[in-house]
Amino acid sequence: MRSASNCIFCIGLLLNVMSSASAMGQAPGVTPRDCAEVKYITGLWMNTGGTEVAYTVKSPNVDKNVNDYQLYVKEVSDATTSNGKLLMTGIEISDIQWLDNDRRIALLISIGGVKKLVSVDLKTGSDELVFPTETNIDSFSMDARGETVVYSISDPAVPSQGVPGSAKDQTAEGYRIFEKQDGLHSATKSVYLRHRDAGGKWSSPQVIAIENPFTHLKTSHLEYARMLSLSPNGKKVFLAYVTEAPKEWSKNPFVQLVRKTFALNGLPVLFDVDSGKTDLAFKMIEAYSKAVWSLDSRSFFINSHSPIGSHWETDDIRDGLISPADVNMFKVDVGSGAVEEVYRQVPRIAYHNGPLFLLPNGDAVVRAGGNTIMRLQDIKGEWSERDHISLPAQAEDRFEILTSNGHEIVGVHETVTSPENLFRYKSGEGEISLLTNVNTHFSTLRAASVSTAQWTTTEGLKISGLLFMPPDYVPGRRYPLVIQTKADSGWFTCDSGPQHDPSFAPQPIASSGMMYLARSFDENWNMQQEMDKRPAGYPGGISEAVQQVDIWDSAVDALDKRGLIDPSKVGIIGFSRTGWYVELALFHSHIHYAAATLSDSVQYSLSEYWLIPGFAHVGDEMYGGPPYGKTLENWQKYSISFNLDKIHTPLLMEVMGYTVHDDVPYSIPIGLAGRYEIRRGLESLGRPVELYYYPDEGHQLDHPRARVATMQRNLDWYRFWLQGYEDGDASKKEQYERWHALKELQEQDFASRVGTTEPLPQ
Repeated sequence: MRSASNCIFCIGLLLNVMSSASAMGQAPGVTPRDCAEVKYITGLWMNTGGTEVAYTVKSPNVDKNVNDYQLYVKEVSDATTSNGKLLMTGIEISDIQWLDNDRRIALLISIGGVKKLVSVDLKTGSDELVFPTETNIDSFSMDARGETVVYSISDPAVPSQGVPGSAKDQTAEGYRIFEKQDGLHSATKSVYLRHRDAGGKWSSPQVIAIENPFTHLKTSHLEYARMLSLSPNGKKVFLAYVTEAPKEWSKNPFVQLVRKTFALNGLPVLFDVDSGKTDLAFKMIEAYSKAVWSLDSRSFFINSHSPIGSHWETDDIRDGLISPADVNMFKVDVGSGAVEEVYRQVPRIAYHNGPLFLLPNGDAVVRAGGNTIMRLQDIKGEWSERDHISLPAQAEDRFEILTSNGHEIVGVHETVTSPENLFRYKSGEGEISLLTNVNTHFSTLRAASVSTAQWTTTEGLKISGLLFMPPDYVPGRRYPLVIQTKADSGWFTCDSGPQHDPSFAPQPIASSGMMYLARSFDENWNMQQEMDKRPAGYPGGISEAVQQVDIWDSAVDALDKRGLIDPSKVGIIGFSRTGWYVELALFHSHIHYAAATLSDSVQYSLSEYWLIPGFAHVGDEMYGGPPYGKTLENWQKYSISFNLDKIHTPLLMEVMGYTVHDDVPYSIPIGLAGRYEIRRGLESLGRPVELYYYPDEGHQLDHPRARVATMQRNLDWYRFWLQGYEDGDASKKEQYERWHALKELQEQDFASRVGTTEPLPQ
C-alpha cells in the first residue's frame, strides 16, 4: 500500500448546531442513552384522496427494553404543529393500508406477543381484530374495499420430508451428507388468501401454491416471500420469492453481481386469485419495490433493473448502472405483459418506493431527487414530465420519506444533527412548515458539529466524508480519530440512524473529545466508476478491500497533514461487509490503528469457508480459488486466518445471535463459532482481543438496551485506548481490570518487536 502523498484534504463547515446554552458550553453532551431514546418516524402513508396522511412513530423505551409505537392521522391542509389525531399506541405497528374510500385503516400490531391484523374506523376511532390468528402475520395486503386479504406467515422451523435426518430410521442409522447440503437453507413462508362475505364473515384461509414460471414446479412454502401486493379489485397477487431462474439470465451483469456476492434474489410473480395460475410478473431476478397498482387494476408500477434482453438493459450496461441501487421505474400491463419505462435511474433515496401517488387520469407522482417530486404523464407509452415541485432546501437538509398528491408534499425532514420531524410544503411557498416536534429532549443537548471533508486516494479516487467535531473543538489541537467504514450521507446520526447498525456511536464519541469520520455518497455516486479505479494485480475480489483500505489510509494521511488529528491515536470500526475491509487494514495498511472494532462482520476466513453452508463458492470467488493447491497462496496473503500474527491492534468483536443463544453445551451458534477462530488465534499470540455476543439481536439492533450497550462499550473502548480515560462507574471496575491486562499484553507485544525488522507503531 503506497503512501497517500497526493492526497488533497479540504474541510468546510456544514453545520453548527448549537442552542444559546450549547454555545456557552452549558448543555450536556450526547450520551449513548440519549441516542437510544431518539424517536423515529417509521412510515408515512397518504390516503387515496390525497387529503390525509397516516404516520407511525417508533419510541424506544430503554427501561422496559421495548419499542413503543404510535399511529397518527393528520390532514394534509393542517399546517399547525399538532401531531394530529392519535389512533393507536402499541408494539410493532406496521404495514398501514387505507381502505374503503379512506374510511378505515388496516395495520399489523402485536397483541399478546403475536402480530395480528387490525382495522381502525377513522370516524369513530374504534378498532377491531379482522380475524384471529395464532402466529405472527409477517405482512399483508388487502383490496380497495377490504373484502379480500392476502397475508404471509413464517413456516415452522422443522425439517421437511426429504431432508436428510428427518426420518426416524435415518436418525437412528446415520445419513449421508451430500453436496446439496452445501446450499443456502433459507426461511420459508406460506401465503394465505381470505374473502369476506356480505355478512362480514371471513372464509377459512386458503394457502397459495406458486408455480415456478421456468421449472413449473409448485410450492406453497416460499423462500423469503415478500412484497405482497393485492390489486385493488382483489384478483391478482404480486409477490417476490427466492427460486431458480434461467441460466441464460446469468449473462446480465447485475445477475452476475447477485450470484457472486451470495445475495438473495426475489423473483417477481403474479398469482391469479380465480384461476390459481402463476405468471412471471417482470423479467428480472429482483424487484426493489412492491407493485403499486393502477386504480383500475389493469397495470402496476415497480422499481427494478431493466428487463432481461431489453434495450433498456443495454442502456444500463452502457451507463454502468449495475449496483443494487441503480434501478428504473417500469409500468407493466397485466393483460398483455407489455412494459413501459416510466422513469430512468430512480434516485437512490427512493429505489424501494414506486410512485408516491396515482391520479385518476393515470398521471404518476414520483420522487425525482432528494428534494423534488415530479408529475409524469403517459402519452402513447412514452412517459414525460408534466410538472414538478422542488422543496426549498439548504445543503444540510435531508428528506427521507416523502408523499404527495401532486400539489402538496408531506414528508420527514432531518439533518445530520437534527432528528426527524414531519413537515408540509405547498408549491410556491418560501419554506417548509414543520408539523411535529417528536424529539424535544435532543434540542437540550450539546451536539457535536459536523463538517464536510474531501480527500483523494493514491489511485486518484475523490472521496467525500462527514467529520464529527468535538463540541469544544480548539483549532490547532490534534485530536484522536475514530473511523466509521460504513457510509453516512448526512441523515440524522446519533448512532447510525434508524437502521441502528451496531458499534457506531458518532455523537457520543465526538462529544467525548474525539473526531469521528464517516464516508458519504452524493446522489451522483456511480459504483462502476469506483470499480474502474480498483487497483490491478490482486486475485479474485481482493482489490475491493484493498481500495477501501487505501481510502482510509488516505483520509488519515490528509487529516494528519492538516494538523487535525494525532496519527498515533486512530481507531477504526467495521460492520458487516466493511468489517472485512477493517480486517485487511489491520495487517495490510501502512497506518497502525490504535484500536479497532469488528461488528457482525463478514470475514472471508477459513472458519466461514468450512462452517457456513454455501459459503465455499463465495470464498473461492474472493481469493480466486479454494484454500488448497495453487490458490492457497492467495489465502495466505490476504485472509485474516493466515495473518493474525500481523495484527497488533486491540480488537473488539461484537456478534449478533439472531435469537440463537449460546447456552447449550457442545452446540455453538455458527455465527459465534466463526469468530472463535479470530479470538483464539489472537489470544494464543498474546494480542488484546474482546468478544461480545448479543443473542437476541439481528444484523441491525432493535432492542433499546442492546443499542445503549454497544454504543457505550465502543465509547469506553476508544476512550480507553485513544485517550487513556476510564469511566468512574463502579459497575465497570471489572471491565477496566480486564482491559489493563490487555494493555499489558500490548506492551509485551511491543517489547518483543524491538530490535526486529517488524515495524513498530509510531
